[in-house]
Parts: sequence; structure tokens; C-alpha cells
Amino acid sequence: MRRLLWVLVLAALAMAGAVALRAPRTRATGTTLAELERRLRDSGAEGPELANQAIREVALAFRRHSAWHLWEDPERALARGRGWSHQYNTVLLLLLRRLGFDARLVHAARVRGFNRPWFMSGHTWVKVRIGGHWRNACASSPDNRVGRVGFVALTDELPMRARTRLAGGLALMVFVVYTVWKAWLTGKRVPRWVYHEHSA
Repeated sequence: MRRLLWVLVLAALAMAGAVALRAPRTRATGTTLAELERRLRDSGAEGPELANQAIREVALAFRRHSAWHLWEDPERALARGRGWSHQYNTVLLLLLRRLGFDARLVHAARVRGFNRPWFMSGHTWVKVRIGGHWRNACASSPDNRVGRVGFVALTDELPMRARTRLAGGLALMVFVVYTVWKAWLTGKRVPRWVYHEHSA
């Protein structure tokens, strides 16, 4: 029984390794947090407008949605211009803090929105304190604004903790590996929720 378990574990690791090795390659943009901060400070914007510009800059820097590159830390994902909500909204969190805002990262197991009324998925986003109130901020779209994020949480909004980051990434990895292998074996395209280029 133990031997069979090890065989299954090794097979799963081999499948995950193959998915990682075949992940889409993208040219690095080299964008850094320092560069985004400098650009925003030079804009002269303040308060909510500065936060809105931060959302836009981060969203535009992440040219591709990718759950295929889960292993990249947020700043590396920024430099490569690709990522999922944990990566791009962690960059937004760090940028807002560098600009002097009080901000924190939160998540929910299920949210609905993103211009698809029946779409439900887990999501990570930022709460930023503006005018004495905590407001939602999310870099999933350059059109998002503080307090206008294009989704609604269906489950409890919870603080993002270190163990949550790890558990969320591992859980999503299982679905990514399964979905990519299924696409390969059936000759279909990998679904957009795994990887897609944002429209210009």
C-alpha cells in the first residue's frame, strides 16, 4: 500500500513538472515596484486618484492572466508581466503601501463577477483605507477603481495569511495540472482561466 502511494505521488509530481516545463514563455518587461512608484509620484495625483492610478498601472503591467505560473513570487511575476489574483494584487498592496496608504490583502473562497454573472471562483484583493473607510481595490482590470472592482464576495472576506497563500496555491495547482493535461490529451485549447493574453 505504501509503495502504491509513493508511485502515485511520484506520478503526480512528474505530471506537475511537465506542466511547469511547458508553461508559456514570455519576454520579461523588467517592470519593478520602484519604477511604478516613481511614475505614480511623478504624476502629482493624491488620495483616491493616486490609488486609482496605482490600480491601473498594476493591471496594465500584468499583460497576461496566468494561473500557469503559480510558483513565481509577485515581484518576479510583475517583471514577467503575468500572474493571477494573488500575484497582481500583492503587487498592488505593496505599491499602495509604498505610496503611503494603509492597505491589507484579503481573500474569499467564492466571488461572482468579472463580467460573467454565473462565474464563481476564489479571489484575492486589496482593502485600502481612504477617507477613514476601508474600500476594495483590485488590479484585475485597468478600468477598476477604488470601491468598484467588478465582483461580489459570496463567502466571508478573510485576511490573507501565510498559510492561506500556501494552501491556496497548492489547491489551485491541482486544478491547473488536471486542466492542462486534459487539454493536451483531448487536443483542446487550455482554458482562459488558466492562461490568456489581455486584450489591448
